[in-house]
Amino acid sequence: MGLKMPERDCRVCGSNEVYPMFSLGEQPLANGLLECQDQESPIYPLQLDKCNHCSLIQLSHVVPKEKMFNNYLYIPSVSKTNLAHFDRIACLTTDRLGLINDDLIVDIGSNDGSLLQAFKRRGMRTVGIEPANNLAKIARDKGIDTLNNYFNQKAAKRVVDRYGNAKLVTAINVFAHIDDLHGFVRGLDTLLDYDGVFFAQFPDVRNLLKENQFDTIYHEHLSYFTYEPLHHLFSNTNFELENFTSDNVHGGSMQIWVRRRPNLLADFLEGVEDIKYNLVQRLEEEKKQGRKIVGFGAAAKGTVLLNYCGLGRDIIDYIADGTPYKQNKFIPGVKIPIYPEEHLLEDPPNTVLILAWNFKDEIINKLKGRGYDFIVPIPKVEVISG
Repeated sequence: MGLKMPERDCRVCGSNEVYPMFSLGEQPLANGLLECQDQESPIYPLQLDKCNHCSLIQLSHVVPKEKMFNNYLYIPSVSKTNLAHFDRIACLTTDRLGLINDDLIVDIGSNDGSLLQAFKRRGMRTVGIEPANNLAKIARDKGIDTLNNYFNQKAAKRVVDRYGNAKLVTAINVFAHIDDLHGFVRGLDTLLDYDGVFFAQFPDVRNLLKENQFDTIYHEHLSYFTYEPLHHLFSNTNFELENFTSDNVHGGSMQIWVRRRPNLLADFLEGVEDIKYNLVQRLEEEKKQGRKIVGFGAAAKGTVLLNYCGLGRDIIDYIADGTPYKQNKFIPGVKIPIYPEEHLLEDPPNTVLILAWNFKDEIINKLKGRGYDFIVPIPKVEVISG
């Protein structure tokens, strides 16, 4: 069985550094069962190639998906082992993600709806996306809403328009079947809720190699993943790999948990604006009530905070600081005077704004028992009663 040069670039990273690895020759489709003995089966190359850039192992030849999945013969519910495994997945994801009644669960490649039935028994709303006509009908007959379609961004939008965004999207033994992985991820971006999770299970290539599982190489399984290509796939998207888990089912399976990548810049900008608004509102309200407010710690960070929030002498009476060379000077910009710590006893405040918040515990311990209330501005406005 000779090796042929690859027919395509890497489907994950796009590299053309893809080289032949192993061939099982020309073979018929593994699930393309014949109606009669005289029927001929089309055959296709069954060869593994490896990408030298991201280490993805993939099939060299891609059979059109319609030839494999429009009418599909594998039905997981005939196996009690599969049903028990689906129930474990439902239990695991429900507990880990804190899913509640009425959360939307979408299963991609939902087959006859067996996995979704396990979620439905737990009170969740369920939708399947299944390309096989025969299996979609079986699932609907079981009461599982099923979109008879291949998964893509358009299908995702149809689900969202009718049912809303999903808290959990699953793909059990489906992710390795996908040719357009980047299009699949774009569909996830449309389908998943902001805090939603994608959970996928697929054959673990490490088991395949260690245990000589060459018979699990067939035309449906386009990709054979390890961590590195998965990291490449999600690295330039809105998602990140949160965790990997394993299961012994089907001779060894890898499970991945994928979440949206935190938008740290957007969260930072929103957090800063919240601090400014909440701090100014709080201090202005206290001033209206006739309370005396002082700052503690003439730190550089205090200068930035006071000027950004526009807190001048109309709000802050003075700043107390224990560093002699800072005393009897003024905060630049807002021009609030800086006095020694002893001034707190001579002119006691009602509220102390802790500007040197990185020493808040030390400052509060030093001043506790004097009846002051403390405000700590960072990482969010916190009021601590004296």
